[in-house]
Amino acid sequence: MISAILGLLLSPAAAQAPAVAVSTPAFAGPALRLAAEEDYPRFEESFPSKAGLIRAARKAIKYLEALPAAKTIRVADRDYGPAQLIDTAKAVIDLAQKAKTSDEFDAKVREGFDVFQSAGLDGTGRVVFSSYYQPLLRASLKKTAAYPYPLYRRPKDMVEVDLAAFGKAAGEAPVLGRVASDGKVVPYFTREDIDRRKALAGKGLEIAWLKDRFDALDLHIQGSAILKFPDGKEKLAKYAATNARSYNSVGLTLVKAGVFARDEITHDKLRDYLRKNPDAESWILASNPRYVFFELAPLPEDGEPFGATEQSLVPARAIAVDPAFMPLGGLYFFSTTSPQADKDGRLLGMSANTRFAFGLDTGGAIKSPGRVDIYAGHGAQAAATARGQWADGKLYLLIKKLPPRER
Repeated sequence: MISAILGLLLSPAAAQAPAVAVSTPAFAGPALRLAAEEDYPRFEESFPSKAGLIRAARKAIKYLEALPAAKTIRVADRDYGPAQLIDTAKAVIDLAQKAKTSDEFDAKVREGFDVFQSAGLDGTGRVVFSSYYQPLLRASLKKTAAYPYPLYRRPKDMVEVDLAAFGKAAGEAPVLGRVASDGKVVPYFTREDIDRRKALAGKGLEIAWLKDRFDALDLHIQGSAILKFPDGKEKLAKYAATNARSYNSVGLTLVKAGVFARDEITHDKLRDYLRKNPDAESWILASNPRYVFFELAPLPEDGEPFGATEQSLVPARAIAVDPAFMPLGGLYFFSTTSPQADKDGRLLGMSANTRFAFGLDTGGAIKSPGRVDIYAGHGAQAAATARGQWADGKLYLLIKKLPPRER
Protein backbone atom coordinates (compact mmCIF):
# COMPACT_ATOMS: atom_id res chain seq x y z
CA MET A 1 0.00 0.00 0.00
CA ILE A 2 0.93 3.44 -0.70
CA SER A 3 -1.32 6.29 0.32
CA ALA A 4 -2.01 8.68 1.69
CA ILE A 5 -0.70 12.18 1.73
CA LEU A 6 -3.43 13.02 4.21
CA GLY A 7 -1.44 11.03 6.71
CA LEU A 8 1.72 13.07 6.24
CA LEU A 9 3.18 14.57 9.30
CA LEU A 10 0.59 17.11 9.22
CA SER A 11 -1.52 16.48 6.27
CA PRO A 12 0.68 18.29 3.92
CA ALA A 13 -1.71 19.79 1.42
CA ALA A 14 -0.43 23.29 1.69
CA ALA A 15 -3.32 25.18 0.27
CA GLN A 16 -6.41 23.22 1.20
CA ALA A 17 -5.78 20.18 3.33
CA PRO A 18 -6.10 20.37 7.10
CA ALA A 19 -2.85 21.13 8.84
CA VAL A 20 -3.02 18.15 11.15
CA ALA A 21 -4.19 14.59 10.74
CA VAL A 22 -7.92 14.06 10.64
CA SER A 23 -9.61 11.07 12.23
CA THR A 24 -12.45 9.42 10.36
CA PRO A 25 -15.52 8.60 12.42
CA ALA A 26 -16.62 5.00 12.52
CA PHE A 27 -19.11 4.33 9.73
CA ALA A 28 -22.41 2.57 10.29
CA GLY A 29 -24.96 1.80 7.61
CA PRO A 30 -24.98 0.76 3.93
CA ALA A 31 -21.89 2.09 2.16
CA LEU A 32 -23.52 2.16 -1.29
CA ARG A 33 -27.04 2.60 -2.58
CA LEU A 34 -28.42 2.03 -6.04
CA ALA A 35 -29.13 5.48 -7.44
CA ALA A 36 -32.29 6.34 -9.36
CA GLU A 37 -31.56 7.59 -12.88
CA GLU A 38 -32.93 11.01 -12.07
CA ASP A 39 -30.23 11.29 -9.39
CA TYR A 40 -27.36 10.45 -11.74
CA PRO A 41 -24.73 13.12 -12.29
CA ARG A 42 -23.84 14.05 -15.84
CA PHE A 43 -21.06 11.64 -16.78
CA GLU A 44 -18.87 14.22 -18.45
CA GLU A 45 -15.22 14.59 -17.57
CA SER A 46 -13.33 17.80 -16.97
CA PHE A 47 -10.25 16.06 -18.38
CA PRO A 48 -10.54 15.40 -22.14
CA SER A 49 -8.07 12.56 -22.74
CA LYS A 50 -9.26 8.98 -22.21
CA ALA A 51 -5.81 7.38 -22.63
CA GLY A 52 -5.17 7.22 -18.88
CA LEU A 53 -8.63 5.79 -18.23
CA ILE A 54 -7.97 2.98 -20.70
CA ARG A 55 -4.60 2.20 -19.07
CA ALA A 56 -6.19 2.12 -15.62
CA ALA A 57 -8.99 -0.14 -16.86
CA ARG A 58 -6.48 -2.62 -18.24
CA LYS A 59 -4.63 -2.69 -14.92
CA ALA A 60 -7.91 -3.30 -13.08
CA ILE A 61 -8.63 -6.20 -15.42
CA LYS A 62 -5.24 -7.80 -14.64
CA TYR A 63 -5.95 -7.50 -10.93
CA LEU A 64 -9.47 -8.90 -11.19
CA GLU A 65 -8.45 -11.79 -13.43
CA ALA A 66 -6.08 -12.98 -10.69
CA LEU A 67 -8.92 -13.25 -8.15
CA PRO A 68 -10.69 -16.59 -7.57
CA ALA A 69 -13.53 -16.83 -10.07
CA ALA A 70 -15.94 -17.93 -7.33
CA LYS A 71 -15.22 -14.90 -5.14
CA THR A 72 -18.16 -12.57 -4.54
CA ILE A 73 -18.02 -8.83 -4.05
CA ARG A 74 -20.79 -7.20 -2.04
CA VAL A 75 -22.21 -3.99 -3.54
CA ALA A 76 -25.27 -2.54 -1.77
CA ASP A 77 -27.68 -5.52 -1.57
CA ARG A 78 -26.08 -7.39 -4.47
CA ASP A 79 -23.20 -9.83 -4.89
CA TYR A 80 -21.04 -9.67 -7.99
CA GLY A 81 -18.30 -11.95 -9.21
CA PRO A 82 -14.98 -10.57 -10.49
CA ALA A 83 -16.19 -11.38 -14.01
CA GLN A 84 -18.77 -8.60 -13.84
CA LEU A 85 -16.19 -6.04 -12.77
CA ILE A 86 -13.94 -7.26 -15.60
CA ASP A 87 -16.81 -6.81 -18.06
CA THR A 88 -17.35 -3.32 -16.61
CA ALA A 89 -13.73 -2.35 -17.26
CA LYS A 90 -13.87 -3.77 -20.78
CA ALA A 91 -17.10 -1.91 -21.46
CA VAL A 92 -15.65 1.45 -20.42
CA ILE A 93 -12.58 0.82 -22.61
CA ASP A 94 -14.88 0.18 -25.56
CA LEU A 95 -16.92 3.26 -24.77
CA ALA A 96 -13.84 5.46 -24.36
CA GLN A 97 -12.56 4.34 -27.74
CA LYS A 98 -15.83 4.68 -29.65
CA ALA A 99 -17.89 7.53 -28.16
CA LYS A 100 -17.49 10.60 -30.38
CA THR A 101 -19.05 13.25 -28.12
CA SER A 102 -19.56 13.83 -24.41
CA ASP A 103 -23.31 13.55 -24.94
CA GLU A 104 -22.92 10.12 -26.50
CA PHE A 105 -20.60 9.02 -23.70
CA ASP A 106 -23.06 10.18 -21.03
CA ALA A 107 -26.01 8.49 -22.76
CA LYS A 108 -24.19 5.18 -23.12
CA VAL A 109 -23.18 5.17 -19.45
CA ARG A 110 -26.77 5.79 -18.37
CA GLU A 111 -27.98 3.05 -20.67
CA GLY A 112 -25.41 0.38 -19.91
CA PHE A 113 -24.38 0.69 -16.26
CA ASP A 114 -25.95 0.45 -12.85
CA VAL A 115 -24.87 3.40 -10.71
CA PHE A 116 -24.30 3.17 -6.95
CA GLN A 117 -23.65 6.27 -4.88
CA SER A 118 -21.36 6.25 -1.85
CA ALA A 119 -23.06 7.06 1.44
CA GLY A 120 -20.05 9.21 2.28
CA LEU A 121 -18.90 10.11 5.77
CA ASP A 122 -22.30 10.57 7.32
CA GLY A 123 -24.87 8.99 5.02
CA THR A 124 -25.46 12.22 3.07
CA GLY A 125 -23.12 11.30 0.21
CA ARG A 126 -20.39 13.71 1.35
CA VAL A 127 -16.98 12.30 0.42
CA VAL A 128 -13.68 14.00 1.26
CA PHE A 129 -11.01 13.83 -1.44
CA SER A 130 -7.32 14.08 -0.68
CA SER A 131 -4.38 13.20 -2.91
CA TYR A 132 -0.97 11.58 -2.79
CA TYR A 133 2.09 11.43 -5.01
CA GLN A 134 5.41 9.65 -5.41
CA PRO A 135 8.43 11.67 -4.28
CA LEU A 136 11.72 11.74 -6.20
CA LEU A 137 14.53 11.67 -3.62
CA ARG A 138 18.32 11.82 -3.89
CA ALA A 139 19.85 8.74 -2.31
CA SER A 140 23.03 6.70 -1.95
CA LEU A 141 23.63 2.98 -1.56
CA LYS A 142 26.38 3.80 0.94
CA LYS A 143 26.40 5.97 4.04
CA THR A 144 28.37 9.18 3.54
CA ALA A 145 28.51 12.58 5.21
CA ALA A 146 26.04 13.81 2.59
CA TYR A 147 23.71 10.80 2.99
CA PRO A 148 23.47 9.95 6.71
CA TYR A 149 19.83 8.82 7.08
CA PRO A 150 19.03 5.13 6.46
CA LEU A 151 16.10 3.34 4.92
CA TYR A 152 15.67 -0.13 6.38
CA ARG A 153 14.36 -3.36 4.91
CA ARG A 154 11.86 -5.41 6.91
CA PRO A 155 13.76 -6.83 9.90
CA LYS A 156 14.05 -10.59 10.17
CA ASP A 157 13.14 -10.51 13.85
CA MET A 158 9.69 -9.07 13.12
CA VAL A 159 7.01 -11.67 13.86
CA GLU A 160 3.25 -11.85 13.37
CA VAL A 161 1.05 -13.65 15.86
CA ASP A 162 -2.33 -14.80 14.59
CA LEU A 163 -4.45 -14.73 17.74
CA ALA A 164 -7.28 -16.54 15.96
CA ALA A 165 -5.01 -19.56 15.68
CA PHE A 166 -5.00 -19.65 19.48
CA GLY A 167 -8.77 -19.36 19.66
CA LYS A 168 -8.72 -15.71 20.68
CA ALA A 169 -9.85 -12.49 18.99
CA ALA A 170 -11.01 -14.28 15.86
CA GLY A 171 -11.21 -11.89 12.96
CA GLU A 172 -8.78 -9.41 14.47
CA ALA A 173 -5.59 -8.43 12.64
CA PRO A 174 -2.47 -10.38 13.63
CA VAL A 175 -0.32 -8.88 16.40
CA LEU A 176 3.04 -7.71 15.05
CA GLY A 177 6.10 -7.51 17.27
CA ARG A 178 9.42 -9.15 18.11
CA VAL A 179 10.62 -11.78 20.49
CA ALA A 180 12.43 -10.20 23.45
CA SER A 181 15.40 -11.76 25.28
CA ASP A 182 13.03 -13.30 27.84
CA GLY A 183 11.14 -15.11 25.06
CA LYS A 184 8.06 -12.91 25.23
CA VAL A 185 6.53 -11.24 22.17
CA VAL A 186 6.66 -7.46 22.65
CA PRO A 187 5.66 -4.55 20.38
CA TYR A 188 8.19 -3.72 17.69
CA PHE A 189 10.62 -0.81 18.07
CA THR A 190 9.23 2.72 17.76
CA ARG A 191 10.61 5.51 15.59
CA GLU A 192 12.43 6.85 18.63
CA ASP A 193 14.01 3.45 19.25
CA ILE A 194 15.10 3.15 15.63
CA ASP A 195 16.14 6.71 14.77
CA ARG A 196 17.39 8.06 18.09
CA ARG A 197 18.49 4.94 19.97
CA LYS A 198 19.79 3.18 16.83
CA ALA A 199 18.03 -0.10 17.64
CA LEU A 200 18.56 -1.42 14.08
CA ALA A 201 21.96 0.11 13.33
CA GLY A 202 24.72 -2.28 12.31
CA LYS A 203 22.39 -5.18 11.55
CA GLY A 204 22.79 -5.02 7.79
CA LEU A 205 19.23 -3.84 7.20
CA GLU A 206 20.10 -0.59 5.42
CA ILE A 207 19.05 -0.58 1.76
CA ALA A 208 19.79 3.08 0.97
CA TRP A 209 20.67 6.39 2.61
CA LEU A 210 18.98 9.78 2.24
CA LYS A 211 20.21 13.36 2.59
CA ASP A 212 17.37 14.65 4.70
CA ARG A 213 15.59 13.21 7.75
CA PHE A 214 12.39 14.98 6.74
CA ASP A 215 12.55 13.34 3.29
CA ALA A 216 12.80 9.98 5.04
CA LEU A 217 9.67 10.66 7.07
CA ASP A 218 7.88 11.96 3.96
CA LEU A 219 8.74 8.69 2.23
CA HIS A 220 7.46 6.74 5.24
CA ILE A 221 4.07 8.41 4.85
CA GLN A 222 3.83 8.24 1.05
CA GLY A 223 4.83 4.57 1.09
CA SER A 224 7.10 4.65 -1.95
CA ALA A 225 9.46 6.93 -3.82
CA ILE A 226 11.80 7.01 -6.76
CA LEU A 227 15.37 7.07 -5.47
CA LYS A 228 17.91 8.77 -7.70
CA PHE A 229 21.51 7.71 -7.04
CA PRO A 230 24.69 9.72 -7.72
CA ASP A 231 25.45 7.66 -10.84
CA GLY A 232 22.10 8.69 -12.32
CA LYS A 233 20.41 5.31 -11.84
CA GLU A 234 16.93 5.20 -10.33
CA LYS A 235 15.14 2.56 -8.28
CA LEU A 236 11.80 2.28 -6.57
CA ALA A 237 11.77 2.27 -2.77
CA LYS A 238 8.72 0.09 -2.26
CA TYR A 239 6.67 -0.35 0.92
CA ALA A 240 7.43 -3.64 2.67
CA ALA A 241 5.97 -3.38 6.20
CA THR A 242 5.39 -1.14 9.22
CA ASN A 243 6.14 -1.59 12.90
CA ALA A 244 2.36 -1.55 13.47
CA ARG A 245 2.64 1.33 15.92
CA SER A 246 -0.09 3.95 15.99
CA TYR A 247 0.30 7.07 13.86
CA ASN A 248 0.75 10.46 15.52
CA SER A 249 0.81 13.73 13.62
CA VAL A 250 4.10 15.59 13.92
CA GLY A 251 2.27 18.74 12.89
CA LEU A 252 -0.17 18.25 15.75
CA THR A 253 2.76 17.86 18.14
CA LEU A 254 3.99 21.34 17.18
CA VAL A 255 0.49 22.79 17.39
CA LYS A 256 0.12 21.42 20.91
CA ALA A 257 3.52 22.90 21.76
CA GLY A 258 2.32 26.31 20.61
CA VAL A 259 4.81 26.59 17.72
CA PHE A 260 2.05 26.95 15.12
CA ALA A 261 -1.65 27.64 15.13
CA ARG A 262 -3.69 24.70 13.86
CA ASP A 263 -4.85 26.58 10.74
CA GLU A 264 -1.45 27.94 9.68
CA ILE A 265 0.88 24.97 9.60
CA THR A 266 1.79 23.61 6.16
CA HIS A 267 4.15 21.02 4.73
CA ASP A 268 6.71 23.67 3.75
CA LYS A 269 6.46 25.55 7.05
CA LEU A 270 7.06 22.36 8.97
CA ARG A 271 10.07 21.47 6.83
CA ASP A 272 11.51 24.97 7.26
CA TYR A 273 10.99 24.90 11.01
CA LEU A 274 12.76 21.57 11.40
CA ARG A 275 15.68 22.68 9.26
CA LYS A 276 16.08 25.84 11.36
CA ASN A 277 15.91 23.81 14.58
CA PRO A 278 18.10 20.75 13.90
CA ASP A 279 18.67 20.07 17.59
CA ALA A 280 14.94 19.53 18.08
CA GLU A 281 14.26 17.75 14.78
CA SER A 282 14.90 14.17 15.87
CA TRP A 283 12.71 14.25 18.97
CA ILE A 284 9.91 16.09 17.14
CA LEU A 285 9.87 13.49 14.36
CA ALA A 286 10.09 10.74 16.96
CA SER A 287 6.72 11.89 18.31
CA ASN A 288 5.27 9.79 15.47
CA PRO A 289 6.07 6.22 16.59
CA ARG A 290 5.01 4.55 13.32
CA TYR A 291 7.92 3.35 11.19
CA VAL A 292 7.92 1.96 7.66
CA PHE A 293 10.28 -0.55 6.07
CA PHE A 294 11.08 -0.77 2.36
CA GLU A 295 12.56 -2.88 -0.38
CA LEU A 296 14.31 -1.72 -3.55
CA ALA A 297 12.77 -2.72 -6.86
CA PRO A 298 13.23 -1.82 -10.51
CA LEU A 299 11.06 1.04 -11.68
CA PRO A 300 7.90 -0.05 -13.50
CA GLU A 301 7.99 0.83 -17.19
CA ASP A 302 5.73 3.82 -16.61
CA GLY A 303 7.74 5.01 -13.60
CA GLU A 304 4.77 4.82 -11.23
CA PRO A 305 4.51 2.84 -7.97
CA PHE A 306 2.47 -0.28 -7.41
CA GLY A 307 -0.79 -0.01 -5.50
CA ALA A 308 -2.53 -2.55 -3.31
CA THR A 309 -3.68 -4.36 -6.46
CA GLU A 310 0.00 -4.96 -7.39
CA GLN A 311 -0.58 -2.87 -10.52
CA SER A 312 1.32 0.34 -11.20
CA LEU A 313 -0.84 3.40 -10.64
CA VAL A 314 -2.09 5.77 -13.33
CA PRO A 315 -1.95 9.46 -12.38
CA ALA A 316 -5.39 11.03 -11.96
CA ARG A 317 -7.05 7.73 -12.96
CA ALA A 318 -6.14 5.61 -9.92
CA ILE A 319 -7.71 6.20 -6.54
CA ALA A 320 -7.25 4.69 -3.10
CA VAL A 321 -10.46 3.46 -1.48
CA ASP A 322 -11.38 1.49 1.63
CA PRO A 323 -11.89 -2.10 0.38
CA ALA A 324 -14.11 -2.83 3.37
CA PHE A 325 -16.71 -0.69 1.61
CA MET A 326 -15.56 -0.10 -1.99
CA PRO A 327 -14.32 -2.87 -4.29
CA LEU A 328 -10.76 -2.77 -5.54
CA GLY A 329 -10.70 -2.94 -9.32
CA GLY A 330 -14.03 -1.14 -9.48
CA LEU A 331 -14.91 1.66 -11.91
CA TYR A 332 -15.70 4.94 -10.16
CA PHE A 333 -16.90 8.37 -11.17
CA PHE A 334 -16.28 11.30 -8.87
CA SER A 335 -16.82 15.02 -8.69
CA THR A 336 -14.86 17.37 -6.46
CA THR A 337 -12.75 20.52 -6.56
CA SER A 338 -9.06 20.08 -7.34
CA PRO A 339 -5.94 22.21 -7.70
CA GLN A 340 -4.20 22.84 -10.98
CA ALA A 341 -0.43 23.26 -11.08
CA ASP A 342 2.11 23.73 -13.84
CA LYS A 343 5.13 21.51 -14.52
CA ASP A 344 7.28 23.66 -12.23
CA GLY A 345 4.96 22.98 -9.31
CA ARG A 346 3.33 26.41 -9.23
CA LEU A 347 -0.27 26.33 -8.05
CA LEU A 348 -2.43 27.96 -10.72
CA GLY A 349 -5.86 27.71 -9.16
CA MET A 350 -8.74 25.48 -8.11
CA SER A 351 -11.42 24.14 -10.44
CA ALA A 352 -14.15 21.52 -10.75
CA ASN A 353 -12.84 18.00 -11.28
CA THR A 354 -15.12 15.30 -12.67
CA ARG A 355 -13.73 12.05 -14.02
CA PHE A 356 -13.73 8.27 -14.13
CA ALA A 357 -11.08 6.36 -12.20
CA PHE A 358 -10.37 2.84 -10.95
CA GLY A 359 -9.87 1.74 -7.37
CA LEU A 360 -6.30 0.43 -7.56
CA ASP A 361 -4.97 1.24 -4.11
CA THR A 362 -5.73 1.53 -0.40
CA GLY A 363 -4.38 3.82 2.31
CA GLY A 364 -3.96 3.98 6.05
CA ALA A 365 -5.91 7.26 6.22
CA ILE A 366 -8.56 6.08 3.75
CA LYS A 367 -11.19 4.56 5.97
CA SER A 368 -14.98 4.50 5.47
CA PRO A 369 -16.91 5.11 2.24
CA GLY A 370 -16.40 8.84 2.80
CA ARG A 371 -12.68 9.05 2.02
CA VAL A 372 -10.88 8.86 -1.32
CA ASP A 373 -7.24 9.51 -2.19
CA ILE A 374 -6.42 10.50 -5.78
CA TYR A 375 -3.02 9.41 -7.08
CA ALA A 376 -1.35 12.47 -8.65
CA GLY A 377 1.83 10.93 -10.09
CA HIS A 378 5.41 12.06 -9.47
CA GLY A 379 7.38 15.24 -9.98
CA ALA A 380 6.87 18.88 -8.98
CA GLN A 381 3.47 19.16 -10.64
CA ALA A 382 2.17 16.07 -8.86
CA ALA A 383 3.52 17.23 -5.49
CA ALA A 384 1.81 20.62 -5.78
CA THR A 385 -1.43 19.00 -6.91
CA ALA A 386 -1.43 16.45 -4.10
CA ARG A 387 -0.58 18.97 -1.40
CA GLY A 388 -3.38 21.24 -2.55
CA GLN A 389 -6.13 18.60 -2.63
CA TRP A 390 -8.64 18.58 0.19
CA ALA A 391 -12.27 19.05 -0.80
CA ASP A 392 -15.71 17.56 -0.50
CA GLY A 393 -17.31 15.77 -3.41
CA LYS A 394 -19.41 12.83 -4.57
CA LEU A 395 -18.39 9.28 -5.44
CA TYR A 396 -20.19 6.71 -7.61
CA LEU A 397 -19.42 3.08 -8.38
CA LEU A 398 -20.50 1.89 -11.82
CA ILE A 399 -21.10 -1.73 -12.78
CA LYS A 400 -22.16 -2.95 -16.20
CA LYS A 401 -25.77 -4.08 -16.15
CA LEU A 402 -26.24 -7.82 -15.94
CA PRO A 403 -27.39 -9.53 -19.15
CA PRO A 404 -30.86 -11.07 -19.26
CA ARG A 405 -31.03 -14.30 -17.28
CA GLU A 406 -30.69 -17.33 -19.52
CA ARG A 407 -31.63 -20.01 -16.99
